[in-house]
Amino acid sequence: MKKILYVLILSFSCHLFAQQLKIDEAKTTVSFLFLDNNVDATLNDFKFTGNLDLNSIETSIISGTVASETIDTSNWIRNRHLRNKYFKTDTFPFIRFKSTSITFSEGSFFVQGILTIKDISKAVRFNFTTKNNILELKTTINASDFDIFIHDEASRNKLTVKIFMPYTSE
Repeated sequence: MKKILYVLILSFSCHLFAQQLKIDEAKTTVSFLFLDNNVDATLNDFKFTGNLDLNSIETSIISGTVASETIDTSNWIRNRHLRNKYFKTDTFPFIRFKSTSITFSEGSFFVQGILTIKDISKAVRFNFTTKNNILELKTTINASDFDIFIHDEASRNKLTVKIFMPYTSE
């Protein structure tokens, strides 16, 4: 049974990885959810600078930037507070990510890379899925690792980051 499942996954993967992808930057969404407060936000102005070749996933690069001044929580007072006090968007206008590896393990894809917020760079690992021509990357980080202390206790500064990147095949 395990062998049959492995063959099916491998067959699906080979079919899936048969093309270069073009990311639709205008429709890409980057969002985060502060777990302790259940406060969510989106970021806009995404620019994709990588290359994603599904024929050669191991040499592909997922990278891009998003403008930190576009943080939107649907509350203009909170937005202004986040932009000015925590993200310091005048000094640090972009949040960046660049993959260092993309791997397939135990039926899932993983994107390992460097996330840079406020010129602080940390290694992160995203779960990576694709469905209906949308790449979804998801991870949990601690904002205090990037000098963003919404709460004094670092353990209360965890957030989930999701990136949805619609694509077309070239």
